[in-house]
Amino acid sequence: MDAPSSTAQKGSSRMTTAQLTAHQRALGLGAVVAASVGVGGTIGMLMPLANLTLERWELSATLIGLNSSVQALAMLVVGPFLAGWVRRLGAVPALILGTALGVAAILALPLFPALGPWFVLRFLIGTGMALPWLVAETWVNAIARESSRARVIAVYSIALFAGLALGPQLLQAIGREGVLPFVVCAGLLGLSALPMVAARGLLPDLEVPPGLRIHQVLARAPTVAGAALIAGVSESACYMLLPVYGVRAGVGETVALTWLTVLILGAVAWQFPMGWLADRMDRQRLLGLAGIAGALVPLALLTFGSGSWVVWPLLFVYGGIALGYYTVGLAHLGARFGPGELAVANAGFMVLYETGTTVGPALAGTGMELWAPHGYLVVLSAFGAAFAVLVGWRRRPMRRG
Repeated sequence: MDAPSSTAQKGSSRMTTAQLTAHQRALGLGAVVAASVGVGGTIGMLMPLANLTLERWELSATLIGLNSSVQALAMLVVGPFLAGWVRRLGAVPALILGTALGVAAILALPLFPALGPWFVLRFLIGTGMALPWLVAETWVNAIARESSRARVIAVYSIALFAGLALGPQLLQAIGREGVLPFVVCAGLLGLSALPMVAARGLLPDLEVPPGLRIHQVLARAPTVAGAALIAGVSESACYMLLPVYGVRAGVGETVALTWLTVLILGAVAWQFPMGWLADRMDRQRLLGLAGIAGALVPLALLTFGSGSWVVWPLLFVYGGIALGYYTVGLAHLGARFGPGELAVANAGFMVLYETGTTVGPALAGTGMELWAPHGYLVVLSAFGAAFAVLVGWRRRPMRRG
């Protein structure tokens, strides 16, 4: 009785979503966008920094991969509890606590240069960063008007990916030697929390009903659940394995890495147009069309062959599809769930996304081994087709979500 009561008191002083002016919504979005650039930069810097450090320790690729996956594993483990933590602590205290945990764990990495401690520390990093991730995405969905929800989320997605792209460049500028890159990385994460803390007065009430569970809300919207899962599968399979596929397909390392660059540029470039479409047509239908395109584009790549000029525009398009699942899916989630359910629903979305990022590379890599190397494209196509079938099933009469 005490915890819900205290939370209600904290929430009662906040504005409701309807009370926010257009200027206040814009300021809130600006705070989340600024924070997202910092979080994206932290991830984009930390992943290569940590993995290249492990490489210097002469560890096997398997151990490096397992250590890298611990951050995603943390999301799967703590995800079901995140909304409850936000309910008990409040959104801003939870944001600060998560950021502080992430900062402390990053700073501890160079102090404990051994594989065992790094498994624990990277799990703590994943746990800490999950809280600001949840608060940011719930905040964006809470302040967005329905008429422009998908475009608002597209801006958020673009900001996050801009940070991801900047992270490796920052690491290259300061170097990988010594403690400094870890300090810079931790500082970037710490600074990323400041815009949302400064704008905390614009955060609408994010009350979480006690007892509400992830499976209860997502069972009402299987399309949202499927979008989160296929987003994680598609993005991780592309970012981790597309260069490997290119090399095995015979285009060489330089061209294969350029493929990845083109795909990422497509992911960023397509988000606002997809958001514009999602605000003007049925979002479930748009997700179904994305699934169909996600099935056809890999098959087109397979048909034309790796040496064709058609590969370049196809990769540019597929990048938009892969990230578009996330952007449009998150917008669909915001429309399907009320303010009191958003934190729980968003936590479920995050858990399923991370599930996809965990299994995607493994499944795509298995496909590449079974039919070298083109089974990789077949797996991507199969996931797109399966998602399109799911959406088609949900669009039958009397079904929603």
